[in-house]
Parts: sequence; C-alpha cells; structure tokens
Amino acid sequence: MTSGERIVVIKQDGAFLVHRPTGHSPVNWQPDTSSIEVRATDSGVDITAIRRSPREIVCVHLENIEFIMASKLVDHGEFIMYLDEGEIRDLLYMKPGIIEDGLRFVEKEKKLPVGSIDLFGYDRDGRPVVVEIKRVTASREAVHQLYRYVESYSKVYGVSPRGVLVAPGFTGKAIEALEKLGLEYRQVSIQKLWRLKKRLSLEKVEKSKSLLDYIMK
Repeated sequence: MTSGERIVVIKQDGAFLVHRPTGHSPVNWQPDTSSIEVRATDSGVDITAIRRSPREIVCVHLENIEFIMASKLVDHGEFIMYLDEGEIRDLLYMKPGIIEDGLRFVEKEKKLPVGSIDLFGYDRDGRPVVVEIKRVTASREAVHQLYRYVESYSKVYGVSPRGVLVAPGFTGKAIEALEKLGLEYRQVSIQKLWRLKKRLSLEKVEKSKSLLDYIMK
C-alpha cells in the first residue's frame, strides 16, 4: 500500500469523498453512507464509511492530520444553470406572453435570404413580428442583425413587420440604435426562464406517470 496526501470530505448528508491534491474528481467516494466510523489507532486514525445498498466499504487510514474543520452548512441558494439561445427560444415559443400579451408564435428559425429569424409570429392586431434573441447583453451588432431581418422580410412578403430584440440586458448604444431604427426591445430574466424550464420539466414528468405509479404511492 502506498500513501499520499489527501483531502477527505464528509458532508452532512453522508456523502463521503477522497480527493488528491489536484484534479476536480475524487479518487474514491460514496454518494451516501449508512454509517461512518472513526477510530484512533497506534499509527493514526482509521475512517470506515459503510454503505448498505449497494454494499460498499471505503477505508481511509490517516497517519498525519494537517487540518480539521467541522461545520454545519446552511444553503438557501438555488443553483441556476445558464440557458443557451435555443432553450430560451423554445421557452418563449411556448410562452409568448413573457414578451407581450396577445403575441402568438407560428414558426421557429424562419428562413430568410439574409438568415434565420429566431421566432416569428403575430401580435394581437395580426401584424407580423420578428424576434431576435440574445442570451447575453445585446449590443448594437444585435440590433443591426434584427434590422436586416426586418428589411429582408419586408422585401420578401411586402409587409413591414415589427422587430423585437429580446435579451437579459442592452448596451446604451444598442438602445440608441433600436430607437433610431424604429425597433423594439424586451428585457427577460434568464433566472426566471430557468425556473420556468424547471417547472415545465417537473410537470412533464408528473404527466408521464402511469396509473401504477399512483397506485403504488
């Protein structure tokens, strides 16, 4: 048996992890434990982590302990994952009211000679609406991109659509360009969209449950 310096982490939910000094993945771990035993010996300290199902035992012998910290952590924070533009597009397609009441989308990635519109639909008055989405703060370049779509749509269909830029934020120059070109913008919260995605995913799982799932409750 060889020895080396290790970082041993025992979480309050029973997770047990052994890390090397480098790398992000543990060299040994248990996602949960049934019991953890700590015993002093003549040569150091032995830690035995036991998991009943499936049956697993991790034994760690500590010859020298450089540092010990014990604390009960409290976590009220919520882990937020960033959404990509495709996920934002799909959520807004399902819930167009986030952008505007009465708005309805009929097509995603609508093809035009100059590119593809993220979302295309109609407002409550029946006027076509072209929507360009950005997952980060929108710049003046994003405004010009939207303007090209609006101009291209007008040439192809002979109707002037509304152009709406959707993003979590906008630079000052972007807002100036939007106003100058007669375009609109809507600010959306990525955090709220992520929560919406999470809720819709849970609803989907709930609907997919079989009758047996409810009988077995």
